[in-house]
Amino acid sequence: MRALAVLLVAAAVAARTGVELLPAAPPLRHRPALGLDRIVRLHIEYDETLAAQHGEAVEDFIREAVARHNAEWRRYRREWFEPVRLTLRPAGEERDASFVLAKLLQGTTEAADTIRVRIVGHPLEVYSSGTQAMPVGGLAYRGSDVVLISATPGVTAELLAYYLFHELGHCWDAYDIPFHGGDTTFGSKTRMTFDIDSGNEEILEDARGPLPRATPRRAPMLIREKLLRTVRVKHAAELADLLLHEPSPANPAYVRKKRALLSRAGEERAEISAILGTYEITPQDALHDADMRHRIADHYWRANDAIRRRDYDTAEAELRSIRALAAASPEVHRLVGAVERKVRKRR
Repeated sequence: MRALAVLLVAAAVAARTGVELLPAAPPLRHRPALGLDRIVRLHIEYDETLAAQHGEAVEDFIREAVARHNAEWRRYRREWFEPVRLTLRPAGEERDASFVLAKLLQGTTEAADTIRVRIVGHPLEVYSSGTQAMPVGGLAYRGSDVVLISATPGVTAELLAYYLFHELGHCWDAYDIPFHGGDTTFGSKTRMTFDIDSGNEEILEDARGPLPRATPRRAPMLIREKLLRTVRVKHAAELADLLLHEPSPANPAYVRKKRALLSRAGEERAEISAILGTYEITPQDALHDADMRHRIADHYWRANDAIRRRDYDTAEAELRSIRALAAASPEVHRLVGAVERKVRKRR
């Protein structure tokens, strides 16, 4: 499974189905002083598009969402998130969520107990299918310290809290599993609840939170290694910018910039093409990956339902099927192990 975990729920879904109202959360100035493991600082950037939607109330809107997130997060972990910095940024038009998140990573520095959040008021998309754009409400690297959220018109404070809760869960190593029976790994797709399923609940219990950016095989380090391949190329800056995009034929920004770069590459054209080809998504690979993830998800949700029924023999059989499918997918192993711990704990 891919390291980039995405929330495939657009604001239009919430507008169509409604969002379950949450209980009032305590104001941040009255944050709990006892029973906490740590305070997590949020450095939040919001763009002019979001500010235009909410006017003078924009920062109150963000703080309310953080407070609602805190009320739900406390059900699972003893951390409190505090928006210590809210910064207005110019509006951008980039829809490639992978590119916007990568630029946020590149433009910030690592700090203990600090997460960088960027909230934009325009739509964001991913192109992992290789054939079409898919709208996303948020994006985060698993185990990282940067979060991106799209809060388009109609997104309420409740829904923004849900997006924040979901993406911060990825920073604590939670997974996305393809929708099955109306569910995601963070509860119901239609009701936007904050309930966490069997595997991610165990992961969140044990996770340390964001890992150092130099952690091997995690997205920040993979991006760094990718960018190192540009240093000997004359068009290094253009190539580096291009490599931050999701490398899909369905991504118009990637295709446009690639054509422009190759048209000017001259004698470096073959070398640049070879570098790009290492990472590009083909529709065939995307279909295979999607099929594998959906097959794994089918077994996963059967295991999840079996655990709820206390049918642990069925749950273990489904987990064996997942292990067989995921033998070549290290990304899935921790999720499988978490569900196994759930089965052992419940017996």
